[in-house]
Amino acid sequence: MDTLKSLKKYFGFDSFRQGQEELIENIVNGNDTLGVLPTGGGKSICYQLPALMLDGICLVISPLISLMKDQVDSLKENGIRAEFINSSQDIKTYTETLRKIKRNEIKILYISPERLENEFFIDFIMEVNISFVAVDEAHCISQWGHDFRPSYKLIPQIYDLFDNKIQIAAFTATATKAVREDIIKNLKLSDPFVKVTGFDRENLLFEVRKPKDKMAFISSYLKDKKDLSGIIYASTRKRVESCYRYLKKLSYNVTFYHAGLSDKDKKKNQEDFIYDRKNIIVATNAFGMGIDKSDVRYVIHMNMPKDMESYYQEAGRAGRDGEKSDAILLYSTQDIVINKYLISQSPNRAYQLVKLEKLQTIINYVNTNKCLRAFILEYFGQEAKEKCDNCSNCLDDYEKIDASLDSQKVLSCIYRLDQRYGTSTIVDCLKGSNNKNSKEKNLKAVSTFGIMKENDSKYIKDLIGVLVADGYIKVSGLKYPILKLNEKSKEVLFYNKKVFIRDLKEDNIKEKIEKFSGNSDYDKDLFNNLKKLRLEISKKRNIPPFIVFSDASLIDMARLKPKNEHEFLKIKGVGEKKLSQYGKFFIGKIKEFEN
Repeated sequence: MDTLKSLKKYFGFDSFRQGQEELIENIVNGNDTLGVLPTGGGKSICYQLPALMLDGICLVISPLISLMKDQVDSLKENGIRAEFINSSQDIKTYTETLRKIKRNEIKILYISPERLENEFFIDFIMEVNISFVAVDEAHCISQWGHDFRPSYKLIPQIYDLFDNKIQIAAFTATATKAVREDIIKNLKLSDPFVKVTGFDRENLLFEVRKPKDKMAFISSYLKDKKDLSGIIYASTRKRVESCYRYLKKLSYNVTFYHAGLSDKDKKKNQEDFIYDRKNIIVATNAFGMGIDKSDVRYVIHMNMPKDMESYYQEAGRAGRDGEKSDAILLYSTQDIVINKYLISQSPNRAYQLVKLEKLQTIINYVNTNKCLRAFILEYFGQEAKEKCDNCSNCLDDYEKIDASLDSQKVLSCIYRLDQRYGTSTIVDCLKGSNNKNSKEKNLKAVSTFGIMKENDSKYIKDLIGVLVADGYIKVSGLKYPILKLNEKSKEVLFYNKKVFIRDLKEDNIKEKIEKFSGNSDYDKDLFNNLKKLRLEISKKRNIPPFIVFSDASLIDMARLKPKNEHEFLKIKGVGEKKLSQYGKFFIGKIKEFEN
C-alpha cells in the first residue's frame, strides 16, 4: 500500500508533516517507536495509517473516553473501520463490538489502560491478531510527567499475553529528555526508533500579561471574538464559576467545567462546547486532556499553572488545525503563593522539590525579557531563534529601562549578605527598612543597606524576578528560596553587561499585537456561510462540526472556491470518503454564494 496515496485517500492530505513518514515506516517495519510531536502535529496519523497497512487490529491505549469517541467518529468519517470499548457503553454495544473484532471488521480499537485489568477482555484479545499497540499520551506513564496515571503502569503486562513480543508505538506532545527516558524504560520499549520533531507551534501567538483586573482584560479581549471558540483556564472551582457568571452576565455564549460537577453536567457542558452549542468554556485543568476540537482560537490562563509541561499542553489546545490562534497567560503574585501552598500539601518531599523546581521555571517564564517562544523551546531542549516576532515580548512596543546599575546593586547586596537570604530580606536591606526582619538580621551593618531606598519595593522585586528569569541569579532551596550568584552574575557586576526591564505601567503598554484574524487571503463571508452549512450537517449527523471539516479546510474552500469534485479533492483534509459524503453540499454552497 502506497503510504502517500493512503494519506490522501483516507485523511485528505497531499504530504506528510515533519517526522510522520519516518515514524510510519518504522512502525510498518516492526520497530518499537517513540514519537514526540507538538499538539496538532499529526500524532494520530502516525499510528492510524500503519494500522490500515498491517494485518490485524491496532490496539490504541488512550486516557480519556471523550478522546476515544472523537477519534473514532473522525476515523469513521474518513471511511476507516474503528471502534472503542469503555465503561460508557451498554452491554449490547460492547458485545456487538466484540463480534465485529471476531469477524475482522475492525482495524483500530481504542481502549483505556484500565481495560487491561479486565480478565474477560484479556482472555478475549489473546485470541485476536494484534498488529501493534499504540500508546497515546505516553507521558502519563512517567512519574516526572505532568499527568501521571498509575493505570498506565499496567501496559507492559501486555507482553505476557502473547507468545511473540508485541510491538509498541508510543506518542506524546510534551516530554523533556527525562520523561522520554522514563517512557522508554517503563514501557519496556526494545531499541526504539525515537523521533522528536520539535515543540514549536508556529501558529500560536504567546502572550504574558500582569493586568490589575484580569476579568476586565478578558472582557476587553473577547469583545470582537464572540463567535470564536476559546478555553479559559482558572486554578480553582470558585474562580471558574465566578468567571463563568461574569461572562454570562455580559451575554457571552459560555459554559463551565470542573471536577465538582456531576458526571451528567460535566458530559453536557463538555459536549455543548465540542458541538459548538457554546463557544467559550471556563474550566479547571480537569478539562481538556484528549479534547480533539481543532478550531479553538484562543486559550487564556487566568492563573499561572504549576509547570511548563501543563501550560504548554493546555495552551496547545488552541489552533490544532494550524490556523492562527492565541495563548495568553495572565498572572499575579498570588498565583505563586497558591501554587506553592498546593505543592506543600504533598507528604512526599522528593515530589515537592521536583514540583517546586518546575514552578520556578514558569515563574521565570512570566518574568523573562527574552522571547517567550525561545524560552519554551529551550526548556524542552530545542534550539530557538533569539526573536520569533510572534509573542508579546517580541512584539510589544514598550519603553526599555536601563536597570544595569540597579542590577549591580541587587547582586552586590546578595553577595554582602553571604548569599544566605531570599527576596524579602534583600528588598528590606536595599530599601533600608527598619522592620523586625531588618533588626533581627542586623541589616543596618551591611554596606548595601538603603542604597535603593528611593525605589519602590515592587520595582526591586520585579527586577529580581527578571534577573532570576534570565539567569543572572540562581535560586537555591526551593521551599525557602535563597538567592545566590553564579557565573553569569559576573557579566553584570564586572563586565558592564546591560540589563533592561520593561516599563510595566499599564498606561505605557502600547499594543502592537494583531489579535487573531486568521489568514487574510480568503473570502470571510463565504467562510461564515460554509461554517453554517457545517453546523447543519453536524447536527443532522450528531457529530461535532470540526469532525465534518476543520476550520483549516473551510478556509481552504473559501480561498480556492472549488467548482467540481476534482477541485474539491485538492482541499486540505478532503479524502475520498469526505468527497463522496459532503462534496456536493459544499460545492453547491460555494456556487450559490458566487452567483
